[in-house]
Amino acid sequence: MIPDWETNCCYLSRLLPGRHPALCRQLTDVLGTHGIPVRFLDGTRDIWARDYCPIQVGPDRFVKFRYFPDYLRGGHEDLATDDDTICRQLADVGHCRRSDIILDGGNAVGTQGTALVTDKVYRENAGRQRGQLRRDLQEALGVTECVLIPKEPYDPIGHVDGVVRFLTESLVVMSNYSRVDAGYGRRLRQVLQRAGLAVAELPLFHEQESHGGIPSAVGNYVNFLRIGRLIIVPAYGVAEDDQACGTLEQLCPGVRVVSLACSELAREGGVLNCITWTIKA
Repeated sequence: MIPDWETNCCYLSRLLPGRHPALCRQLTDVLGTHGIPVRFLDGTRDIWARDYCPIQVGPDRFVKFRYFPDYLRGGHEDLATDDDTICRQLADVGHCRRSDIILDGGNAVGTQGTALVTDKVYRENAGRQRGQLRRDLQEALGVTECVLIPKEPYDPIGHVDGVVRFLTESLVVMSNYSRVDAGYGRRLRQVLQRAGLAVAELPLFHEQESHGGIPSAVGNYVNFLRIGRLIIVPAYGVAEDDQACGTLEQLCPGVRVVSLACSELAREGGVLNCITWTIKA
């Protein structure tokens, strides 16, 4: 997989400026200031571009998994962006291979050697033998190891990008679950350390709200946007905002860390990595 720090171009849904005009303007301004081009995707049915876009596995190679999330079934199918709609628009960025594995883009983070995916992928591909599914994921993502981590027990989305992110090939940052679910935090850390990864933590708190049955993401800092040598961290108007930025500055020397107010967006269930699709162009 192409890691975040090698990306240099950002895509957003064409719906985002209408849904969150101030946030979209501020985000594109920050990206523009740092010389990062922004492009818009047409024909999307929601703003969560990360999930229905392909995953870049090489300089000009992508894999498009089947976008068929269980949280949109049973009445919300109209929000599922069609795979063909996305692939047609991205025909000029490189070769895009199709996979029949059901996997949202937000449920895979990785580097050139290792990918992290939550174990929700087993449930969404229940007809597949687990060992073979894991091997198929490794091959599709172009990595030597695919590590399955436990999903947050209270999260129906089940994505990895709100739980843990890579900062280098061997260092990840996860949410500090001590105030939310200490037992889950211990299990997660153990899985990551068994995979040979060093683990740091960002603050986490939960706002007890939901939007259409999806829990608010207010308080989540791991779902930051990393593109090249820029990290944009969600902010919620609390002391933890500065703590999150300070931690990332210490862990990523030479990287510019800025914050962006995201409470309104986060109450829909996702934050900055969710609304962006970043590639190495």
